[in-house]
Amino acid sequence: MKIEDVLKARGKEAKMTLVRDGAVEIRANVADVYETIIIGIILCIVVVFFFLGSAKSTMITGLALPNSLLGAFVLMYIMGFTINTMTLLAMTLAVGLLIDDAIVVRENIFRHVAMGKDPHKAAADGTNEVAMAVVAVTIVIMAVFGPISFLSGVVGQFFRQFGLTVVFAMAISLFDAMTVAPMLSAHWGGGHHGPGDGPVGKVLKAFDRFQAWLEDIYERVLAFTLRRPKTVLFASIMTFVGSIALMGALPKGFLPANESGIFQVNLEAPPGTSLDKMAEIAARVDENVRKHDSVKLTALTVGTRNGEANHAAIFVQLKPFRERKGSTSQAKNDLRAALAPFRPEANVKIADYDAFGGGQRPFMMNISGDNLDELSAYVEKVMPEFRKIPGFIEIDTNYRTGKPEFQVAFNRERAEELGVSTVTAGAELRARVEGIVPAVLRDQGNEYDIRVMFPDAEQDVRKEFAQTRVPNVNYNLVYLSRVAEGREVKGYSQINRVNKARNIMVTGDIGPGGALGNIMDEVRKIMEREKAPAGVTYRFIGQAENFQELMESMIIAIGLGVLLIYLVIASLYESFVTPFTILLALPMAVSGAIVGLLAGGKGIDIYSMIGFVMLMGVAAKNSILLVDYTLQLERDGLKRYEALMKACKTRLRPILMTSLALVAGTVPLAIGLNEASSSRTSMGVAIIGGVVSSTLLTLIVVPAAYGYIDDFRLWALKWARKLAG
Repeated sequence: MKIEDVLKARGKEAKMTLVRDGAVEIRANVADVYETIIIGIILCIVVVFFFLGSAKSTMITGLALPNSLLGAFVLMYIMGFTINTMTLLAMTLAVGLLIDDAIVVRENIFRHVAMGKDPHKAAADGTNEVAMAVVAVTIVIMAVFGPISFLSGVVGQFFRQFGLTVVFAMAISLFDAMTVAPMLSAHWGGGHHGPGDGPVGKVLKAFDRFQAWLEDIYERVLAFTLRRPKTVLFASIMTFVGSIALMGALPKGFLPANESGIFQVNLEAPPGTSLDKMAEIAARVDENVRKHDSVKLTALTVGTRNGEANHAAIFVQLKPFRERKGSTSQAKNDLRAALAPFRPEANVKIADYDAFGGGQRPFMMNISGDNLDELSAYVEKVMPEFRKIPGFIEIDTNYRTGKPEFQVAFNRERAEELGVSTVTAGAELRARVEGIVPAVLRDQGNEYDIRVMFPDAEQDVRKEFAQTRVPNVNYNLVYLSRVAEGREVKGYSQINRVNKARNIMVTGDIGPGGALGNIMDEVRKIMEREKAPAGVTYRFIGQAENFQELMESMIIAIGLGVLLIYLVIASLYESFVTPFTILLALPMAVSGAIVGLLAGGKGIDIYSMIGFVMLMGVAAKNSILLVDYTLQLERDGLKRYEALMKACKTRLRPILMTSLALVAGTVPLAIGLNEASSSRTSMGVAIIGGVVSSTLLTLIVVPAAYGYIDDFRLWALKWARKLAG
């Protein structure tokens, strides 16, 4: 490095080491999302190939992915969006959705070709038959992701570009499915060709036999469902109620545990500790941290920018993910145990790295009041209760007492008698401690303060109190001891205020078995039980505040999404009742997502909530495919039972194809291919669990409920006509 060369030229042996590069995490996240997208695309295409058994059909269907993704990038550029973690994450989620429209169109054309139709005729008839369903599915998904783009606050900043990117990609995929897929099917798709006799052909034939067997099984299950719809509906309701009950067991928080491989060890010695003593303690702690097998390097800083000598911080970077054993959280827990012997000398806290230096921790709460003594007494009363909360560790406050001070208390009567102004005397004492700046030196356009100070030995007011003299109004010097009393006391290290009120901040970290949302619930219970003095209030801030905002915003987003889904379906099918059949799939998706998160050891956070939002559109998609074709068959003259049996059996394959394609595209996200993606796995787990449950249950629950809802629709239509005269 150039700096090393300069130092060497000056005869100083020094080596510079890069401690932290913030761009590394950004590059790792971007690379991970790219990898996830590519693997997801490959898995989606493999799923389509197995179902269709044709390379041409697979290629026609697979073209929807590059067309939609590239088209979305064009729209993102027009909107001024950037390629960032959230927009790329939107692309990752969209991979499994973008191919859905093309799958439904191509599969239906493929079915018409198998019936012996000319490719042009099959393309026209097949596309027209599913056009309404494809349009409805895409608009429903756009209606789900559109509202979350306009949420306010921190959550809104996360979701704005994310939601609109999904909307852009879905709009292009709809255009592709209704134009490119039929065109290629008519002119290049050719006739119906079965699998060959090679190894791949044998595998495809075996999979085709498996599909036929699956259709036969489903036909028997469907017949039972239509004979006993009440039993099926009761079982589905109990499943949903049971899964909601399980939701209370899920950990809740704003962001999942940080697994970036970096964190910091914060040290705080008692007030008044000298810089040399703090450096000695911190050096021993740093040496202990370096002994951990997973630690790559550390960087020690003693003191703070505010001149606090009793503070120190150790930046810790772990070895790369594949070169160490265990996660970042495990390494932090190991170090907490290893550093316990140092706690009598200093308060040791292991926390996520705070790049901005604002002291951010997962749990932060302000307790405010007008009287600092009452406020501090109340905080000391509730802190032991906080420490009993499971998973709530390293709890601390910014309230400190015991800082040694030397106070000068003036006797105002004596000062007035001798003509000493307390303001002037105070200025003299300040000058003794920190000097004065009587002039400025100007040199070549630069200005330098000229500070006049007492010698170091005379700056200590405590030692020099008896000899210190201050001027009176006549500029005669009067001994300070004649007008004031000096005393040594223990004072507050700092007095914090928020909105002009005295404030004490309570902070803490999340340990094993803990979750931010659960801890917040327990804290609320404690604050309600331990009645606060009049005027004392509390408020969550930081991630705790963001978590509250997340839950409120998600409730609004999900509510708007359900409302828009209803309105879209009602307008497309010209019925206020039919949408309820389709919306029945939503609770089924929620059940699977909750069970999936519980089984995967994940919790409710900002990423899993994105998965819940996405599931609304996906679950509605399967219902739309079933209900749309059933209505078509009923209009063609089939009775309800025959229409349901034929529609469900015919739509089984496209429903399974689209669902498995989405699951395949989400698998890399759920696994977490590296450390950068490990925090987002809850999203993939929630989506996979919800897709599996909604697919399986929709194929049973929607047919079971269809008859009751359709009867209600006919009854309501009959009464509406009567009322209309």
